[in-house]
Amino acid sequence: MIRRRSMLLGAAGLVGAGLSAPTVTRAQARTISWVTHPVILAATGDGELLRRFEAQTGIRVETVTFPTEVLGQRIQQELIARSSAFDVLSVADAFWTTSVARFCEPLDPMIRTAPPPGGMEDFSAGMVQQFRVPQTADGPVMGIPQRVSVSLLYARGDLLREAGLAMPRTLDQFLAAARALARGEVSGAVYQGLQGQAGVLDWYEMAAPLGADLLAPPDWRRAALNTPAGIRALEARRQLIADGLVNPGVVGYGFDDAINAIAQGRAAMGVLFSAYWPRFTDPRTSRVADSIAFAAPMRNEGVSPAYPARGWAMSINRASARKEMAWEFIRFLTDAPQQKWMAIEKGNPVSRLSVVRDREFAAAVPIAAALGEALPHAKIMPNAPQLPRVYDALSRHLGAALAGSATPAAALAAAEAEVNRLLA
Repeated sequence: MIRRRSMLLGAAGLVGAGLSAPTVTRAQARTISWVTHPVILAATGDGELLRRFEAQTGIRVETVTFPTEVLGQRIQQELIARSSAFDVLSVADAFWTTSVARFCEPLDPMIRTAPPPGGMEDFSAGMVQQFRVPQTADGPVMGIPQRVSVSLLYARGDLLREAGLAMPRTLDQFLAAARALARGEVSGAVYQGLQGQAGVLDWYEMAAPLGADLLAPPDWRRAALNTPAGIRALEARRQLIADGLVNPGVVGYGFDDAINAIAQGRAAMGVLFSAYWPRFTDPRTSRVADSIAFAAPMRNEGVSPAYPARGWAMSINRASARKEMAWEFIRFLTDAPQQKWMAIEKGNPVSRLSVVRDREFAAAVPIAAALGEALPHAKIMPNAPQLPRVYDALSRHLGAALAGSATPAAALAAAEAEVNRLLA
């Protein structure tokens, strides 16, 4: 039996309550606790896979769930307090920083003695490197990718065929296609222009495949965004607005707005996270369900890694007294059969290359070919503790460029100067 405590409380309410940790009662000796996101638990079939794990190993998994921002706060609080309330931690790139990682258990000894089935090479190198500390090719592994993926290009295949165009492979081809596909109430493209982290990451999704970085790897101590590639991506976004090729009000669009614009037939193309594909192909949520095509996003030849990998890994609390059982659970849930089941049955993002190449997966998941092309080029995101402040600063300058009050070059120059002050 899986004992689940779902703590879907707002951050303000938890802070007001002192963020007191829930009591995790272990009903038997072979029991571990897992703190995770509600969507991740839902992807297990609301505990179906956990029940299978218990049947195979005799290890019971008790779960506690929080939404992302609250989960990040809770994990940091528990780790800093050296609490052993949680054995297994779901950590997102959004709050995976060096200050969190130093309280997690290095996994290399476990990988050597009981490696994940299929080996670490079955994960995209960029996904694994995201959760190394330091984030180098040989840094200690602190988390195993479990729900990590990249964005894809979604486009109206019917409109491309009518225009005699293939799926865009470069930014120039994307801009040309946007111009050719714009007709009546259908814009040529859509993106997330909203000020905030979502808008920054959406710009980066376009800039990184051209060769841009947010910060200079691997120590992330200086900005690296004011480059020809970064400027070119911002110029393209501004050009799409100036030429009327994106939806009116795109500067205020978040991911739901961008998804709905394509799904409701109001935009012809967009680059969005791969996990959103069911919203485009389900007739209940999409007016163009039979017309959507998928591809790896546009990138310059020779740029690799290119596509920012975002999502979740599974780590072990260094204060846990049940590390061996925790590792068995991580090996199980990140193994290919469970990854494939969650992907096909629940739309969970895939973090194993063997699953992407699996025939059953390819037959059931229409983005399989696009993922197979994109995942080997996954790119790490910075784990600098100052990253939220970097997003805030960059967001304001990107907004100024989209509004036309600053040129893209001037906006990124000002952003880089401000970001370097923050990092210093």
